[in-house]
Amino acid sequence: MRDALAGLAAMLVLAANAFATDATPSKALTVADLGPNDEVMALIAVTQGKDPLGSIVVRLHHRYAPAHVANFMKLAQEGFYDGTLFHRTGPESFVQGGDPLSRDADPSNDGTGGPGYDLEPKPNDKPHVRGAVAAASMGKMDSGSQFFIDLKDHPEWDGKYTVFGGVVSGIEVADRIGAARRKGERPIDAFTMRVTIEKRTKQLKL
Repeated sequence: MRDALAGLAAMLVLAANAFATDATPSKALTVADLGPNDEVMALIAVTQGKDPLGSIVVRLHHRYAPAHVANFMKLAQEGFYDGTLFHRTGPESFVQGGDPLSRDADPSNDGTGGPGYDLEPKPNDKPHVRGAVAAASMGKMDSGSQFFIDLKDHPEWDGKYTVFGGVVSGIEVADRIGAARRKGERPIDAFTMRVTIEKRTKQLKL
């Protein structure tokens, strides 16, 4: 009996250790983890009030804007964007989000918040076409977290803002945010986001 109890106790210890190992959080994905055939996607799940609206899938341009993409990936995987709003819209022009202050009850401070730092602007050759994703400007610097999505081509913005991604699906979700009722530039309804990051391997053509 004593041997049987000892064996049972040993099995329970092993099971507990296995559970603890499985429960260990996976390592956050970084730009350094991406191979030559890898691409990184941001999945932005949007709710309107309490109702799911859909997801905006963004391919991040880690080769064109590595610092901005690395920062966006880091913040997203820390949950920084979860619960923030698309707080600013220009109908048929753009939608903007990523401000942590948009979570509070004071709309007057939306657009002024961030992670506590700004980024150096790094304009590149990516054009401001419909679906381009770029860092919001804070004057001489780029916001450390706020970004906007172009709802139409904006060639006049080429070279002025750091484009670090492009929408590959779900642009109609951004269109609905841009077309929603608003007061000034702020949507009346709360369009809340949750951002996750995925690595995908390009399918090579044979």
